[in-house]
Amino acid sequence: MTIRFNLNSVLRTTGVAAFAVAALAASNVQADHPAGKGGKFTVHMNRDIGGFDHIRVPQGGMGRYQVIHAVNGIPFTMDDNGKLIPNLAVKLTHSDDFKVWRMTLRKGVRAPNGKELTAETYTHHFGRLLGSRLAGRFKALLGADLQKVVADDKYTVAFHFGRVQLAMQELVSDGGLYIWYMNETSFAKANENKPDYNRMSMGFGPYMVKSWIPGKGVTMVRNRNYWNPSVQHADEIFYRITTGPEQRGLWNAMRAGDIDVAWTLSGGIVNLAKKNKNLVVRQGHRKQLHFSINFQTHDNKDLADNDVRLALSHAINRHAIIKVAMKGVQKFADQSFPPGSKWHCDNVHYPAYDPAKAKALLKGKNVGSIDLWTYNIPTFKKVSIMIQAMWKKVGVTANIKVAGRGPTGVVGKIVKGQTPAYMVTRGSYVHPTVFDMKMMSNAKDNEWRIKSPKLDAAIKAVQAARGDAAIKKAHCAFEQAKTEVVPYMPFGYAIAGVVHQKGIGGMKAPNDAILNYHNLYRIKK
Repeated sequence: MTIRFNLNSVLRTTGVAAFAVAALAASNVQADHPAGKGGKFTVHMNRDIGGFDHIRVPQGGMGRYQVIHAVNGIPFTMDDNGKLIPNLAVKLTHSDDFKVWRMTLRKGVRAPNGKELTAETYTHHFGRLLGSRLAGRFKALLGADLQKVVADDKYTVAFHFGRVQLAMQELVSDGGLYIWYMNETSFAKANENKPDYNRMSMGFGPYMVKSWIPGKGVTMVRNRNYWNPSVQHADEIFYRITTGPEQRGLWNAMRAGDIDVAWTLSGGIVNLAKKNKNLVVRQGHRKQLHFSINFQTHDNKDLADNDVRLALSHAINRHAIIKVAMKGVQKFADQSFPPGSKWHCDNVHYPAYDPAKAKALLKGKNVGSIDLWTYNIPTFKKVSIMIQAMWKKVGVTANIKVAGRGPTGVVGKIVKGQTPAYMVTRGSYVHPTVFDMKMMSNAKDNEWRIKSPKLDAAIKAVQAARGDAAIKKAHCAFEQAKTEVVPYMPFGYAIAGVVHQKGIGGMKAPNDAILNYHNLYRIKK
């Protein structure tokens, strides 16, 4: 059965049916945008968004990010120098102990139903998340045990953390942190207990959902009440779901001109698009997201041995993986933050490819076969097959296990400790104090099941540091400790390419999960 999201029916649920007509009429009037801008666009998503309710869909995903970012907006953005740029919020301050952060909201920000963004929007939204069965997950996303969110006044929101929070500036401006995306309060209260709430949306971003047909795509039109109409260039944007192997379906649609703009994780498509005179390629990355091979030490005596993890790491030729599986497009990763980041560390290197050293470390170990889990994605499976062959050369058998991404797939098995070795993407990392802290031996969500005094000491040093210089020093010591203990081994920063038809503006090389499809416009000839 096809489920349709319809703007008119959603607006009627809050008693503003008349506004639906006005909103669509306004959208038609605004179609005559300033010269060189406007028009309709079709953009690419590789799978459906799953919905708008974070309790029903407690995850991000490249496609979902694009939609909810356009619909909901975000408090701040950040420039290349790390300076906050006001958006839905205009000011951010902290207490002396960095445990309370206060955010001042922009006045006059309104949702399509005409209601204003206030501190209550945040207190209600976070109260619902922290009161749900997934409270631990949402707290972990903010990295410092969020205790409560309160309103100091109508436009001031106070975030109270259980421990020091040093990464708040990065977190309020990170487009991939989906928990910032929230519905207008009266709309939320009227609908959140309904079974179809996951199909509804009423945010404060530049666009609003006109229709959503699961499996087909999402159509958006302008939010006529958006506080900054100068950035609303497109009249309508269709987020089209292109399913199937990315290299075939997406490439054929781009080449035929059926899709105006697409993001791709495929090195093959990037290389093909570079040769096409009608297409423009913008290469970047998805922040600090990287591919890695991970080890769980729980209930596995072989992987509990540090020498075995080192040996398996030495057996992997990461440069070969990038060349073959990633078509030579992916950048080599030897730590969490890439070159160019202020958190990048000099002289931190994971075990280099050295089969002879791997064999020496394995001598007398009698390592049995190891299950290697991977997502049911062609590139992931190809990498897993390559690792299987590399381990075989040093005498270790890898049994490749394939499953989906969700809670019943690889992710669920990782949480349960059922994946001795697994290949995933790690990150995105926005600040040293909010990633891999769960590697602490006593952490409930320590997915590696590792107990290491060396890692524990390094993590405590990161948490105790104050100021960028001290944080970076502690972070680099932690990175070094990981290269010696090897809970995981990175091999490449995630590919992110944007391919678009010539004559389109508003796109730039990606450096985040958010591509800002909603900034598109036609370049005047």
